[in-house]
Amino acid sequence: MLGQVLAVFANPGSILFALLLLSLPLSWWRATRRAGFALGGTVLLAVLVLGALPLHDWLLRPLEEYFPVAEPPARVDGIIVLGGAEEPAIMAARGWPELNSNADRLVAFAALAARYPQARLVFSGGTSASREEGAVTESDVAAAVFAKMGLDPDRVLYERVSRNTIENARLSLSVARPQPGEVWLLVTSARHLPRAVNCFNAVNWPVLPYPVDFLTGKPVQFDFTPLRRLSALNFLTKEWLGLAGYWLLGHTHDLLPPRRVADGRP
Repeated sequence: MLGQVLAVFANPGSILFALLLLSLPLSWWRATRRAGFALGGTVLLAVLVLGALPLHDWLLRPLEEYFPVAEPPARVDGIIVLGGAEEPAIMAARGWPELNSNADRLVAFAALAARYPQARLVFSGGTSASREEGAVTESDVAAAVFAKMGLDPDRVLYERVSRNTIENARLSLSVARPQPGEVWLLVTSARHLPRAVNCFNAVNWPVLPYPVDFLTGKPVQFDFTPLRRLSALNFLTKEWLGLAGYWLLGHTHDLLPPRRVADGRP
């Protein structure tokens, strides 16, 4: 129940749009007209403020910089990448392995696979929409993309049924079977790494974070771009609420994980 409530608030843009639509019928009737105008005005003011202030940059940057980018160690026993860049529904309809804005995850994974030819490779991703037999999964899309990128898809172990990050960690553990003392890199979006590392810590699988797919660059100026900033706001609320929700639900031990970097230091 708590997870469903947090999921609703993870999309502030949709909430603002729904409230704006609600203000329209309220403003039609005399008894609720004042409330409708007040609600609509509040929503428009919120859009103006969010469009003018780089709130997404202020709140997203700490997540993306939580694990600094560092040179990976000389020895890597395994590499795991989390799904989220794949579009299974489009592949099912078009036959083409389509990727979204998180495609850096697969690009980095393929590059690391070439750098560490002896490393075991794991892709973790099923589908959040359907578990019907024969349905295209994120793993199916990833395997097709790997083949097009020159990475032998048969070299990769696939965890095909996970629907969220905690399932990524739990189910991939049984697929990869990591041994004590092995060095594993975890590849995912920089903003997602704190929650992902928390989940892998919860299943006693120590991993070294490998951040990719950044959304923040140099500190942004005070320009008015409400649509872009509302879209970015969805990313940051999803991750901050995900960190809190996983911790409150008992999926993870900490709100934020201990910092480790992939630079070969103990």
